Amino acid sequence: MKCLKCGSENVNIQAVATVKTKRHGAMWWLFVGWWWIPFKWLFLFLPALIVKLIRGKRTENIIQSQAVCQNCGNIQAVS
Repeated sequence: MKCLKCGSENVNIQAVATVKTKRHGAMWWLFVGWWWIPFKWLFLFLPALIVKLIRGKRTENIIQSQAVCQNCGNIQAVS
């Protein structure tokens, strides 16, 4: 594989993992979140805390391949 920037053949392929956290969108916050979150923590504190501890964060791991040139440091995505 050749580097697109400098034309060198000294290119390594690496797997890079990124973590994406799922969150609520703007419409949810506009219509539901502004009243639901304070209500939940004021009146449902213990059940909400237990659910939060058991369920944890909603995350998604994304693994992508990237080609890294060892001469110039150029990074490009590999499909």
